[in-house]
Amino acid sequence: VNKFKKDITKDLEELEILIQNQEKEAIAQKAHYIKNSCLNVALDDICALLCKLEKADLEKINSEDIFDEIKIKIEKLL
Repeated sequence: VNKFKKDITKDLEELEILIQNQEKEAIAQKAHYIKNSCLNVALDDICALLCKLEKADLEKINSEDIFDEIKIKIEKLL
C-alpha cells in the first residue's frame, strides 16, 4: 500500500499532463497502467473511471471531468 501511495501521485501528475495535451493514445496507456495498480488494492470505483479514460475518443472536457473525479477519490484515500 505504501508503494501505491508513492507511485499514484506521480502517475496522476503524468496523466493530468497527458489530458491537458490531449495525447489520447498516451492517456489510454497511462489510464490502463493506473487501473492495474488500483485493481491491486481493490479500488473498483476508481478502476471504472479509469476504464472510461482508456477510450481514446473522449473529448477533452470529458477526460478532464473524469480525471478530476479520480483525483478527488484518490486524495481521500491518501
